[in-house]
Amino acid sequence: MKITRITDLHADAGWRVFSFLKIETDAGIVGWSEYNESYGSKGLTAVVMKLAELLIGQDPRPVERITANLSARSRQAPGGLIQQAIAAIENALVDVKAKALGIPVCEMLGGPIRDRLRLYWSHCGSYRLNHADKMGLPPLKNLDDVRRLGAHVRERGFTALKTNIFLFDGKEPEMYMPGFGRTAGGPELNPSLAVEDALDKQLAAFREGTGRDVEFLLDLNFNFKTEGYIRLVRALEQRQHRLMWVEIDSFDPRALALIRRSI
Repeated sequence: MKITRITDLHADAGWRVFSFLKIETDAGIVGWSEYNESYGSKGLTAVVMKLAELLIGQDPRPVERITANLSARSRQAPGGLIQQAIAAIENALVDVKAKALGIPVCEMLGGPIRDRLRLYWSHCGSYRLNHADKMGLPPLKNLDDVRRLGAHVRERGFTALKTNIFLFDGKEPEMYMPGFGRTAGGPELNPSLAVEDALDKQLAAFREGTGRDVEFLLDLNFNFKTEGYIRLVRALEQRQHRLMWVEIDSFDPRALALIRRSI
Protein backbone atom coordinates (compact mmCIF):
# COMPACT_ATOMS: atom_id res chain seq x y z
CA MET A 1 0.00 0.00 0.00
CA LYS A 2 1.29 3.48 -0.94
CA ILE A 3 0.14 7.02 -0.24
CA THR A 4 -1.00 8.58 -3.52
CA ARG A 5 -2.43 11.94 -2.52
CA ILE A 6 -2.85 14.19 0.54
CA THR A 7 -5.32 17.07 0.46
CA ASP A 8 -6.70 19.63 2.88
CA LEU A 9 -10.39 20.57 3.07
CA HIS A 10 -12.06 23.41 4.96
CA ALA A 11 -15.66 23.96 6.09
CA ASP A 12 -16.76 27.50 6.95
CA ALA A 13 -19.03 27.28 10.00
CA GLY A 14 -19.89 30.99 9.93
CA TRP A 15 -17.39 32.34 12.45
CA ARG A 16 -15.02 29.36 12.68
CA VAL A 17 -13.43 27.21 9.99
CA PHE A 18 -13.10 23.45 10.52
CA SER A 19 -10.16 21.90 8.65
CA PHE A 20 -9.62 18.28 7.62
CA LEU A 21 -6.71 16.29 6.21
CA LYS A 22 -7.42 13.50 3.70
CA ILE A 23 -4.82 10.81 2.94
CA GLU A 24 -5.57 8.60 -0.08
CA THR A 25 -3.86 5.32 -0.96
CA ASP A 26 -3.55 3.07 -3.99
CA ALA A 27 -5.55 0.43 -2.10
CA GLY A 28 -8.61 2.68 -2.08
CA ILE A 29 -8.37 3.26 1.69
CA VAL A 30 -8.78 6.88 2.81
CA GLY A 31 -7.68 8.25 6.17
CA TRP A 32 -9.09 11.38 7.78
CA SER A 33 -8.09 13.73 10.58
CA GLU A 34 -9.31 17.10 11.84
CA TYR A 35 -7.18 20.09 12.80
CA ASN A 36 -7.89 23.71 13.59
CA GLU A 37 -6.34 27.02 12.61
CA SER A 38 -8.94 29.07 14.51
CA TYR A 39 -7.15 29.10 17.88
CA GLY A 40 -3.94 30.98 17.20
CA SER A 41 -2.53 28.48 14.70
CA LYS A 42 -2.77 30.64 11.59
CA GLY A 43 -0.83 29.12 8.72
CA LEU A 44 -1.03 25.56 10.06
CA THR A 45 -2.36 24.24 6.74
CA ALA A 46 0.78 25.42 4.91
CA VAL A 47 2.97 23.57 7.43
CA VAL A 48 0.86 20.40 7.20
CA MET A 49 0.99 20.33 3.42
CA LYS A 50 4.75 20.97 3.19
CA LEU A 51 5.39 18.03 5.55
CA ALA A 52 2.83 15.93 3.67
CA GLU A 53 4.88 16.25 0.47
CA LEU A 54 7.46 13.95 2.07
CA LEU A 55 4.93 11.11 2.43
CA ILE A 56 3.82 10.61 -1.19
CA GLY A 57 4.75 7.10 -2.31
CA GLN A 58 5.37 5.82 1.22
CA ASP A 59 3.58 2.94 2.94
CA PRO A 60 1.21 4.66 5.44
CA ARG A 61 1.14 1.78 7.93
CA PRO A 62 4.46 2.19 9.87
CA VAL A 63 3.04 5.24 11.63
CA GLU A 64 5.74 5.55 14.30
CA ARG A 65 8.54 5.46 11.73
CA ILE A 66 6.87 8.16 9.64
CA THR A 67 6.23 10.52 12.55
CA ALA A 68 9.77 9.98 13.87
CA ASN A 69 11.12 10.89 10.44
CA LEU A 70 8.94 14.01 10.27
CA SER A 71 10.22 15.04 13.70
CA ALA A 72 13.80 14.54 12.50
CA ARG A 73 13.17 16.58 9.35
CA SER A 74 11.87 19.46 11.52
CA ARG A 75 14.23 19.03 14.47
CA GLN A 76 15.53 22.61 14.33
CA ALA A 77 12.02 23.99 14.94
CA PRO A 78 10.28 21.56 17.32
CA GLY A 79 6.92 22.14 18.97
CA GLY A 80 4.37 24.77 17.99
CA LEU A 81 2.93 24.52 14.49
CA ILE A 82 5.31 21.69 13.60
CA GLN A 83 3.96 19.53 16.40
CA GLN A 84 0.36 20.31 15.45
CA ALA A 85 1.06 19.52 11.79
CA ILE A 86 2.69 16.16 12.57
CA ALA A 87 -0.28 15.33 14.83
CA ALA A 88 -2.76 16.00 12.01
CA ILE A 89 -0.77 13.73 9.71
CA GLU A 90 -0.36 11.02 12.35
CA ASN A 91 -4.08 10.91 13.13
CA ALA A 92 -4.94 10.39 9.45
CA LEU A 93 -2.27 7.66 9.14
CA VAL A 94 -3.69 5.83 12.16
CA ASP A 95 -7.11 6.00 10.51
CA VAL A 96 -5.67 4.43 7.34
CA LYS A 97 -3.94 1.65 9.30
CA ALA A 98 -7.04 0.79 11.35
CA LYS A 99 -9.15 0.56 8.19
CA ALA A 100 -6.52 -1.63 6.55
CA LEU A 101 -6.66 -3.98 9.55
CA GLY A 102 -10.46 -3.89 9.62
CA ILE A 103 -10.67 -2.64 13.21
CA PRO A 104 -11.83 0.56 14.94
CA VAL A 105 -9.08 3.09 15.69
CA CYS A 106 -9.68 2.64 19.43
CA GLU A 107 -8.44 -0.96 19.19
CA MET A 108 -5.00 0.37 18.23
CA LEU A 109 -5.00 2.49 21.38
CA GLY A 110 -5.79 -0.25 23.88
CA GLY A 111 -9.50 -0.64 23.20
CA PRO A 112 -12.50 1.35 24.45
CA ILE A 113 -12.91 2.17 28.13
CA ARG A 114 -16.67 2.67 27.80
CA ASP A 115 -19.35 2.33 25.14
CA ARG A 116 -21.62 5.11 26.40
CA LEU A 117 -20.87 8.78 27.09
CA ARG A 118 -22.90 11.29 29.04
CA LEU A 119 -23.74 14.30 26.85
CA TYR A 120 -23.70 17.90 28.07
CA TRP A 121 -24.71 21.08 26.22
CA SER A 122 -21.40 22.83 25.50
CA HIS A 123 -21.04 26.62 25.03
CA CYS A 124 -24.60 26.95 26.30
CA GLY A 125 -25.70 30.44 25.31
CA SER A 126 -22.19 31.54 24.35
CA TYR A 127 -22.66 31.58 20.58
CA ARG A 128 -26.06 33.23 20.82
CA LEU A 129 -24.45 36.40 22.17
CA ASN A 130 -22.74 37.25 18.88
CA HIS A 131 -23.76 34.69 16.26
CA ALA A 132 -27.49 34.13 16.79
CA ASP A 133 -28.29 35.45 13.30
CA LYS A 134 -25.99 32.88 11.65
CA MET A 135 -27.49 30.13 13.78
CA GLY A 136 -31.05 31.20 13.04
CA LEU A 137 -31.83 31.27 16.77
CA PRO A 138 -33.03 33.97 19.19
CA PRO A 139 -30.14 36.03 20.60
CA LEU A 140 -29.25 36.18 24.29
CA LYS A 141 -29.88 39.77 25.40
CA ASN A 142 -30.59 39.56 29.12
CA LEU A 143 -31.04 37.26 32.11
CA ASP A 144 -34.63 36.46 31.12
CA ASP A 145 -33.24 34.95 27.90
CA VAL A 146 -30.80 32.91 30.01
CA ARG A 147 -33.72 31.56 32.07
CA ARG A 148 -35.59 30.58 28.93
CA LEU A 149 -32.49 28.86 27.54
CA GLY A 150 -32.10 26.94 30.80
CA ALA A 151 -35.67 25.70 30.51
CA HIS A 152 -34.96 24.64 26.92
CA VAL A 153 -31.93 22.65 28.07
CA ARG A 154 -34.11 20.77 30.56
CA GLU A 155 -36.86 20.20 28.00
CA ARG A 156 -34.38 18.76 25.51
CA GLY A 157 -33.35 16.16 28.09
CA PHE A 158 -29.78 17.29 28.81
CA THR A 159 -28.53 16.52 32.31
CA ALA A 160 -25.69 19.08 32.28
CA LEU A 161 -24.66 22.30 30.54
CA LYS A 162 -21.38 24.16 30.16
CA THR A 163 -21.30 27.92 29.86
CA ASN A 164 -18.94 30.92 29.83
CA ILE A 165 -19.15 34.33 31.54
CA PHE A 166 -21.79 36.67 30.09
CA LEU A 167 -21.96 40.44 30.67
CA PHE A 168 -25.26 42.23 30.04
CA ASP A 169 -24.43 45.67 31.48
CA GLY A 170 -22.87 47.24 28.36
CA LYS A 171 -24.31 48.58 25.14
CA GLU A 172 -24.37 45.05 23.76
CA PRO A 173 -24.21 41.68 25.56
CA GLU A 174 -20.74 40.16 25.44
CA MET A 175 -18.76 37.17 26.60
CA TYR A 176 -16.03 38.08 29.11
CA MET A 177 -12.76 37.18 27.36
CA PRO A 178 -9.80 39.28 28.57
CA GLY A 179 -7.53 36.23 28.36
CA PHE A 180 -7.86 36.35 24.57
CA GLY A 181 -7.60 40.14 24.39
CA ARG A 182 -11.22 40.49 23.28
CA THR A 183 -12.68 42.43 26.23
CA ALA A 184 -11.55 44.76 28.98
CA GLY A 185 -9.80 43.14 31.95
CA GLY A 186 -6.48 42.29 30.33
CA PRO A 187 -3.60 42.01 30.68
CA GLU A 188 -3.93 42.09 34.48
CA LEU A 189 -6.53 39.26 34.47
CA ASN A 190 -7.89 39.97 37.94
CA PRO A 191 -11.55 39.14 38.69
CA SER A 192 -13.66 42.11 39.74
CA LEU A 193 -16.68 42.24 41.99
CA ALA A 194 -18.72 43.21 38.92
CA VAL A 195 -17.68 40.02 37.11
CA GLU A 196 -18.37 37.92 40.22
CA ASP A 197 -21.85 39.44 40.53
CA ALA A 198 -22.58 39.01 36.82
CA LEU A 199 -21.60 35.34 36.90
CA ASP A 200 -23.60 34.78 40.10
CA LYS A 201 -26.72 36.22 38.43
CA GLN A 202 -26.10 34.28 35.22
CA LEU A 203 -25.82 30.92 36.99
CA ALA A 204 -28.86 31.75 39.13
CA ALA A 205 -30.87 32.52 35.98
CA PHE A 206 -29.79 29.25 34.38
CA ARG A 207 -30.79 27.43 37.58
CA GLU A 208 -34.23 29.01 37.58
CA GLY A 209 -34.71 27.70 34.07
CA THR A 210 -33.24 24.22 34.43
CA GLY A 211 -34.41 23.33 37.91
CA ARG A 212 -32.18 21.35 40.27
CA ASP A 213 -31.65 18.23 38.16
CA VAL A 214 -29.28 19.77 35.58
CA GLU A 215 -25.61 20.06 36.56
CA PHE A 216 -23.48 23.09 35.66
CA LEU A 217 -19.99 23.19 34.18
CA LEU A 218 -18.14 26.50 33.89
CA ASP A 219 -15.49 27.39 31.30
CA LEU A 220 -13.19 30.16 32.62
CA ASN A 221 -10.71 29.91 29.71
CA PHE A 222 -7.45 31.91 30.08
CA ASN A 223 -9.31 34.78 31.71
CA PHE A 224 -7.64 34.93 35.15
CA LYS A 225 -4.38 34.40 36.95
CA THR A 226 -3.99 31.53 39.39
CA GLU A 227 -5.24 33.41 42.45
CA GLY A 228 -8.09 34.83 40.37
CA TYR A 229 -9.44 31.39 39.51
CA ILE A 230 -9.33 30.40 43.17
CA ARG A 231 -11.05 33.59 44.32
CA LEU A 232 -13.80 33.38 41.71
CA VAL A 233 -14.68 29.72 42.26
CA ARG A 234 -14.65 30.14 46.03
CA ALA A 235 -17.02 33.08 45.65
CA LEU A 236 -19.37 30.91 43.57
CA GLU A 237 -19.21 28.17 46.20
CA GLN A 238 -20.12 30.67 48.91
CA ARG A 239 -23.11 31.73 46.82
CA GLN A 240 -24.30 28.11 46.75
CA HIS A 241 -23.52 27.35 43.12
CA ARG A 242 -22.69 23.63 42.99
CA LEU A 243 -20.46 23.15 39.96
CA MET A 244 -19.80 19.72 38.46
CA TRP A 245 -16.40 21.00 37.28
CA VAL A 246 -14.57 24.13 36.18
CA GLU A 247 -12.62 24.31 32.92
CA ILE A 248 -9.40 26.33 33.25
CA ASP A 249 -6.84 27.05 30.52
CA SER A 250 -3.28 27.17 31.84
CA PHE A 251 0.09 25.94 30.64
CA ASP A 252 1.46 25.75 34.20
CA PRO A 253 0.86 22.32 35.82
CA ARG A 254 1.90 23.61 39.25
CA ALA A 255 -0.70 26.37 39.06
CA LEU A 256 -3.38 23.86 38.05
CA ALA A 257 -2.42 21.61 40.97
CA LEU A 258 -2.69 24.55 43.38
CA ILE A 259 -6.12 25.48 42.02
CA ARG A 260 -7.24 21.85 42.25
CA ARG A 261 -6.22 21.69 45.92
CA SER A 262 -7.78 25.05 46.76
CA ILE A 263 -11.35 24.69 45.49
